[in-house]
Amino acid sequence: MATAIRSGIRSTDELVRYGCDKFVVVMPNIPSDDFTRRLHQVSDAVHSTIIPGHEYVSLTACVGGVRIHGETVDEGVGRAAQLLSRAKAKAGTVVTDADSIEAFQSEKPLVLIADDSEMNRAILSEMLKDEHCILEADNGRVALDMVDRYGDELSLVLLDIVMPGISGFEVLADLSRRSGIDNLPVIMISSEDSDDAVLRAYELGASDYINRPFDSRVVRRRVSNTIRLYAKQRRLTNLLSQQYNERVKNSRMLIDIMAGVMELRNGESGRHVTNIEKLTELLLGYLVQRSGTISLDNEERSTIALASALHDIGKMSIDDAILNKPGRLTPEEFEIMKTHTTIGANMLLELGSHHAGNALMEYAYQIARWHHERWDGKGYPDGLKGDEIPIAAQVVSVADVYDALTSVRVYKDAIPHEEAIQMILDGKCGTFNPLLLDCLLEVQDQIAETLARPADVVAFPTI
Repeated sequence: MATAIRSGIRSTDELVRYGCDKFVVVMPNIPSDDFTRRLHQVSDAVHSTIIPGHEYVSLTACVGGVRIHGETVDEGVGRAAQLLSRAKAKAGTVVTDADSIEAFQSEKPLVLIADDSEMNRAILSEMLKDEHCILEADNGRVALDMVDRYGDELSLVLLDIVMPGISGFEVLADLSRRSGIDNLPVIMISSEDSDDAVLRAYELGASDYINRPFDSRVVRRRVSNTIRLYAKQRRLTNLLSQQYNERVKNSRMLIDIMAGVMELRNGESGRHVTNIEKLTELLLGYLVQRSGTISLDNEERSTIALASALHDIGKMSIDDAILNKPGRLTPEEFEIMKTHTTIGANMLLELGSHHAGNALMEYAYQIARWHHERWDGKGYPDGLKGDEIPIAAQVVSVADVYDALTSVRVYKDAIPHEEAIQMILDGKCGTFNPLLLDCLLEVQDQIAETLARPADVVAFPTI
């Protein structure tokens, strides 16, 4: 897939994997007409890709494209994701911000009816077709596939309980695990009216429950009310998200300034902080997926990644002769260097006292103080062990070690990516959370692609 996409873009454009089956392409200074043409080239290239052994399988690329003016890349990606959903609803097209927005806004709400009975689907479709666009699924697996395919374009799901293969309850549970019903209301439909069935549906996250036989007035009213309620909820969520993003932009600017000062003083490359941030967010995403106990939403993961930029803020207080020494440190110098963890934590604690309850400052404190702790308790400064180490500090610790290993130093060459990964897995850089190491192994190819560095970058050692 990546090869096909690259064939349609310029050599100066940057391609980054964004989730399991999504990619982001950054195309600096591209003319408007060439922008749209390139997006269609990408779509055509993917469609013409031949999969060895599956020559009769045809791939489809849905493309959402935006031009960024006076906003961050993250904000642009957010807008592109919305257009991507519209492209999915149009079955594999290219949609850009130059297309007519009014055409999409005038569309009826999209409702998915999932029921193995063709007659039931026909009855519900007839009731709703005048005011809604209808999709149909005859089993649970198809329903889940359609939710994945249409994403935010879906306004509501009507879900039968008893279906072959995957039951409606199993579909609902799957959506709940993926937080798929936070923004997508699901109304259960069934002839089963026992208290246990109704209670289970609500416990799994259903918005409503409608019994058969259907009363057309009841169905229309409940569907309409539920869609309107969730639409209001989405508008409120978007408003809060905009306010949050504005605060993050301000924090981002201040942290970039502080990180820049730190890197200028201790001789590290300008990529070090950026690499730590990217790798932290990448590892956190996989860690949340693999863990049954760690729960961090997108905002929390982004906040931790942002806070990681301040992991070495305490080095601002370390003497230049020690901080920028080209050779190995003496035991006495090493003890002084180790104090950067507590010094940085105290600096952030003082700053945080003026911003009580600020998640960014709390994560920054944890990371600055404990990013040199190790899973077996042999790290510093406090000798924390296992899950005593906050998860934010654990993840940044791995990211920091990897970037230190793969950076050029004044007394050694950079260690190749594969060797660095193996050294971390073998415990040559201290012990880490086994689950975190599994995540590192899983994302190693993405790391190599995302954190590719120029050969002439020089960074001083991370101690």
